Amino acid sequence: GSPGIHMNSIKNVPARVLSRRPGHSLEAEREQFDKTQAISISKAINSQEAPVKEKHARRIILGTHHEKGAFTFWSYAIGLPLPSSSILSWKFCHVLHKVLRDGHPNVLHDCQRYRSNIREIGDLWGHLRDQYGHLVNIYTKLLLTKISFHLKHPQFPAGLEVTDEVLEKAAGTDVNNIFQLTVEMFDYMDCELKLSESVFRQLNTAIAVSQMSSGQCRLAPLIQVIQDCSHLYHYTVKLMFKLHSCLPADTLQGHRDRFHEQFHSLRNFFRRASDMLYFKRLIQIPRLPEGPPNFLRASALAEHIKPVVVIPEEAPEE
Repeated sequence: GSPGIHMNSIKNVPARVLSRRPGHSLEAEREQFDKTQAISISKAINSQEAPVKEKHARRIILGTHHEKGAFTFWSYAIGLPLPSSSILSWKFCHVLHKVLRDGHPNVLHDCQRYRSNIREIGDLWGHLRDQYGHLVNIYTKLLLTKISFHLKHPQFPAGLEVTDEVLEKAAGTDVNNIFQLTVEMFDYMDCELKLSESVFRQLNTAIAVSQMSSGQCRLAPLIQVIQDCSHLYHYTVKLMFKLHSCLPADTLQGHRDRFHEQFHSLRNFFRRASDMLYFKRLIQIPRLPEGPPNFLRASALAEHIKPVVVIPEEAPEE
């Protein structure tokens, strides 16, 4: 079934229903929950150079819906020996990204409390000449940017999916506000693109890289990056047309330059990822148009097609 339905059904089951078996106390229930979460976390976040297994990540995500937050996740994550392994730290970032995107909405505030821990691990690995360490440094910057953006703009859930009406409402009618929101989305997109570019730079040399577990370990988080980027791209297009309808074109030259640079980077990223065998069965990546939208022609908005990412129904894991 779809994970959405599954999560909701867990979320709404009162605790007493969960502990209906005779002699089965809430305390035992809690202990069992803690144990299964601890196992999933240690299986998902380890120092093996292989991608995070989907089933372990899903159990952690379901756990946040069960307890309406990331309390248990952080209670175990805080004990992981992140400074001892850059691969472990990389997989921690990946799981955290998934938990933010698909976990219970309260996860965001729980992660805010651990900002300094996230920053520390990024700083630590940023100082060391280590391939994964370099990626961890960039990934923590993305995660901190993500947390800040969504706390500041609660209309956008961390999964980033909202209707055009919600986007309109969030942007409002004050042009300064729209201008500022666009800048923040550009900053957010920059962090996403920097991560994808850095991953591809490390994998540049090997051609069959996406079929090797070392390649897949680096590529796996780009699935979440592709999901984030497709939404951010759509919103920046809409906001740019909005800005061009209320400000003179030359005032927005800087915004256009920035958009064009991101457009070409994103198009290149989506194209390269689409060509990789690894992504083919895990995600359908949209194609961006040949060239960026022409914001100087208001009617060009009608030609914009919202890019849609499709995650196929769960393939049974070996």
